[in-house]
Amino acid sequence: MNEARTLQQMKFPNWEPDEVRIVSLTYVMDDPELSSVESIKCCKTLATSLDEAVKRARRKYGPGHLNAWGCHGLPLDRWLLGGGEFMPGKQDKNHQEDLRLMGY
Repeated sequence: MNEARTLQQMKFPNWEPDEVRIVSLTYVMDDPELSSVESIKCCKTLATSLDEAVKRARRKYGPGHLNAWGCHGLPLDRWLLGGGEFMPGKQDKNHQEDLRLMGY
């Protein structure tokens, strides 16, 4: 079990394998040419696991590591704004109303 799966299991043991959640990440890029502030990326995505969200961040930003994370269940019943850049994914098409409530 990799680090992301272990963290998810410890914090949210009832997260079902096909359950889509909003995952918010603080991802730190491993790029020595960036300042410490420039290397920190706050982002969010819809994903079925923390591992899926981290892989999406790695594809977008390059090598790096997870610094902090949290998640929010769906469907949303009120606005949920803020939290950094949104990373699109394959789950988006089935959650258009949730994306609208997130400001996207």
